[in-house]
Amino acid sequence: MAEALAGYFETVWVPEYGREYAEAKLPRIDVTDTPVYEWASEEFEHIAIEQAKREDRLAREANRILICDTDALATSVWHERYMGSRSTVVEEFAAKRKYDLYLLTDCDIAFVQDGTRDGETVREWMTRLLADRLDERGVQWLMLSGDHEERLKKAVEACSNLL
Repeated sequence: MAEALAGYFETVWVPEYGREYAEAKLPRIDVTDTPVYEWASEEFEHIAIEQAKREDRLAREANRILICDTDALATSVWHERYMGSRSTVVEEFAAKRKYDLYLLTDCDIAFVQDGTRDGETVREWMTRLLADRLDERGVQWLMLSGDHEERLKKAVEACSNLL
């Protein structure tokens, strides 16, 4: 979605560094085809900081709008998922970053395991958790539901309204 949205606005987008990092960990797959990683809190801190650095670097190349696939707030939610607790360090770092709009993709489309994704069973829980954290922050956000075209149309409209 981030790449498609950036293409529409003829701008750059910031891919998800956390995915790149996780793929480099060479995951092993369990019997349910769910990636299993061993994590440390410091890794999430590193991911949040590196994601922010990439955002800042690409913001200088953006054409009026920078599209970010993820951010430090999402990284804090992944910390909660994998570590079983919230990270004060990552959440405080995330609170210092400001974004005009969050677009949260709903879990209403088919799950596709690509070798790195968590199992399908946590999708609804993660979506609710992300929505709860966005509400806690009091930031502007929009849930994108439906097929790709519907989601892109809603995202374009929301971003156009900001511009």
